[in-house]
Amino acid sequence: MIGRRAGGRRSGGRLAGARRRLEGGLTGRRRGESDAPAADWRGLASPAVVGVAMVTAAYLGVFFEATDVVGGTARTAAAVALAGLAGIALARAVTERTAVRLTALLFAATLAGYYFAVPASRRTFFSVEAVAFDVVSLLTGLSILRLALADVWILAVAPVPTFLVGYLAGRGRHVGAVSVAGGTLGFLVCTGDAGGMAALAGVVGAALAAGLSTLSTPDALRDHGDRLAAVLAAMILVSATVTVLPAGAAQPWAADRGQTLESALGAGDEVEIVGPTRLSPEVRYEIESPVASDWHVAAYDTYTGDGWVRSGERSSLGGPLSGPPGEATRVNVTITARTESTALPAPWQAVDVRGAGDAAAQVDDRGAIRLAAALRPGEETTVESRVLDAEPAALRNASTAYDPAIESRYTQLPESTPDRVARRTEAVVTAAGAENPYDAAVAVEEYLQARNGYSLTVEKPDGDVADAFLYEMDAGYCTYFATTMVAMLRTQGIPAQFVTGYAEGERVAEDRYVVRGQDAHAWVKVYFPDHGWVEFDPTPATERDAARSDRLAEARQTGAEGVDTPESAPVDEAEAIATGGRPADADGDTADANESEERTANETENGTQSGLSLAERGFTEERLIQNESAGSAEPSDGGLPTPSREAVAYWLFVVTLGVVGARRYGVVRRTRRAVRMRVPWRRGEPADDAKQAFADLEHLLGRRYRERRPGETPRMYLDALPLRGVAEEALSVGETYERAAYAGTVTRAEADDARRTVRRLALAWTPVVGRLFGD
Repeated sequence: MIGRRAGGRRSGGRLAGARRRLEGGLTGRRRGESDAPAADWRGLASPAVVGVAMVTAAYLGVFFEATDVVGGTARTAAAVALAGLAGIALARAVTERTAVRLTALLFAATLAGYYFAVPASRRTFFSVEAVAFDVVSLLTGLSILRLALADVWILAVAPVPTFLVGYLAGRGRHVGAVSVAGGTLGFLVCTGDAGGMAALAGVVGAALAAGLSTLSTPDALRDHGDRLAAVLAAMILVSATVTVLPAGAAQPWAADRGQTLESALGAGDEVEIVGPTRLSPEVRYEIESPVASDWHVAAYDTYTGDGWVRSGERSSLGGPLSGPPGEATRVNVTITARTESTALPAPWQAVDVRGAGDAAAQVDDRGAIRLAAALRPGEETTVESRVLDAEPAALRNASTAYDPAIESRYTQLPESTPDRVARRTEAVVTAAGAENPYDAAVAVEEYLQARNGYSLTVEKPDGDVADAFLYEMDAGYCTYFATTMVAMLRTQGIPAQFVTGYAEGERVAEDRYVVRGQDAHAWVKVYFPDHGWVEFDPTPATERDAARSDRLAEARQTGAEGVDTPESAPVDEAEAIATGGRPADADGDTADANESEERTANETENGTQSGLSLAERGFTEERLIQNESAGSAEPSDGGLPTPSREAVAYWLFVVTLGVVGARRYGVVRRTRRAVRMRVPWRRGEPADDAKQAFADLEHLLGRRYRERRPGETPRMYLDALPLRGVAEEALSVGETYERAAYAGTVTRAEADDARRTVRRLALAWTPVVGRLFGD
């Protein structure tokens, strides 16, 4: 009897082993089939491909908008098309694991190509810390246009997700394909390059892909109705959000009221050309300088058609800069901040800093110096500048053999720039008889000053700003004039920069100036070999100064604070500000201010006051300095800031993918089970509770040891496991289950005991939770 029992056990063991090997082989075969290449092109014939195509087109559209600015659209389109077709073709040739490996190799290879395409001088900035910082910056709003060789970076990156999207779509993995495309679009939303329409297209495309993929399965509405309902709800919510958000119909999607717009304009590395603007009369700096000048703060190289981007990196100022290559005068300028500021407004070109904040001085690759830590009100620092001494005759005879790097960078224009900008420039230059870059620059400067008037209330045009300013607008303010002049010169192959800073301000002594927010200004620099960058200002000075005088007079009349210093205050106010009279004005600015006040009063009586109200004037022109100075923020409407439509659309996009993904991969079901095993749940019938308790126990044991095999009874399963320390508890739950399943007789107390036992085991095997909540 004993021998037969032992033999039967061995026979049963051999049968079980054979069964396991057979099941293992079938499982491996099924796994291999799921990872096998696609057998046909049915994945591309599914309606869900429409959604995948929408999301893919959305992120590719953003890339192509960027290449329109930096160049390389044709080659990027060719590379993307080749990558997508390669992915579709390989869907029938390689497994998913192989495709993922190929994607990783492609990404590594293209990034390596980008690295070696960057000039060696710029590669010195590459380090683990710098790359990590750039990644974080990109995810928090750094535009891809700011990257070195942005066209090469786009060429390297754009084909990679397109390859994987094509491969997954070819296999019929539409949710996976739209997840890859959506992740790429989400990245571009984070960088700020994807606008509201792109984000909305991504949401709708993801919803279509997920919904149509769901409907293509048998019994879809019955089995996956909740998933489809979530997708449709997201689509409805997006549609409602786009129409009801109180952003104002006339405002661009990213242009929110109050803080949202101010923070967008305060990014520092981008200038967005806006519509109506107003002037801020608050004092920002007191500057002591032996030379009168426009005070340079920053320069921008990349023209986007409706704004400017400053590309490249900053590095610590390790010592004095060399300054311009031509003859120059060395001057020392003392800057006293009246509001917190990282800017160092000084004559071009600043070469060194001494005093407050000098240890944190940084320089960008255009030679502009700024502070990493802001000056506080009352702090002062000294900037050493080398001011170029170049006579017009010398500039007329300057060489036109530009350095290739300078010529490429500072003659950049968007590929979509209308040809008529170049035609108008050629006509202006020809009419002036200009035969060299200097005379051409003077001709364009004088043409713009004569052709267009000065106005702070213009509406921002659609399309290219320079083109509109030449052909559609008859007035504008400094950003319009400077942008148009730079674009015109670049059409002629003349390197030029868009510059921001402050105008001279109010001269209160022989070498002292009070600079206000209303003095914020934009102008132009043109490059001349062997001399350096020379400044030009196409904005009509008389009209500009009149507008500033009117605004200051209005502020003084209304008693605005912070608009004067003891030196700048009118004589009748000086005693209230400081003891003693105001120093004599070297240039009679006091009389000018009084005349301005009288003119403003007369205009008010006649109903034709030129100074508009704050609301009518719109946004402060000073914000065009792009965070180079931190002035007093304008008050918001008092409520919480309204999120931009891009933000709402993007997070709805993320939620949509999250809901679909969670349902598809059982995240909700697993989470519900995990909570139920650790938290007491509502009691049902004792027998049902006992069965559920054993099912939960079996799940725990399967994760900790192994799953129960087919044909293995609950008792055999529990006996076979090495249940150290919990054997009795597990067996008691198993016995309760057997009575519930086979006898149908389980008391309430037994069922509750089984539930508590499973809860104790679940908590015990979750150490932190067990220590906090275990019985």
